[in-house]
Amino acid sequence: MKINHLLGVAVLALTLNACQQSTPQNEKAAISTDTLSMDDNYKAHLIPVDSANKMIGSYLSSLPADSQDSELQSLIMNAAVLREYLADTSIRNVKIMFAHTLDYINSGYEGQPAGYKSGALTIIFAGYDAKGDYIFAPGNMVPNHTVPCPNHCVGSGSAASSLLQ
Repeated sequence: MKINHLLGVAVLALTLNACQQSTPQNEKAAISTDTLSMDDNYKAHLIPVDSANKMIGSYLSSLPADSQDSELQSLIMNAAVLREYLADTSIRNVKIMFAHTLDYINSGYEGQPAGYKSGALTIIFAGYDAKGDYIFAPGNMVPNHTVPCPNHCVGSGSAASSLLQ
């Protein structure tokens, strides 16, 4: 089944790329609050599409074959929400956190493992400034509204593919 990986691919690629950093086992790396700043070198923070596809393909291959229609493959988010939130120029970096959806929690599963169940997992975005302090949208809010794929996948265009084309 073809699926959309617009934002999910970016999040997965960034997450997997971050996980590839060599850090001694059993040692937590202390990252300065400003270490991940973009500077002026935007291109240094991008990866080639073939590398992204290799990373995505590895993740998708790791899912059990009998669960391809129920395991989370990507999360889709409205880009306008992120643009508006990131318009605050004091945001230097964005922390992307995995979370259970409120529907999952309110169905009686708070604190219980969800595995990779589509509809049970989401991501929370929280920008922070050069001092490491969170920056919230008006009303003490942060971007979250994502929809899971499978369940809400794009059905046409190149974004309907599992990989970047």
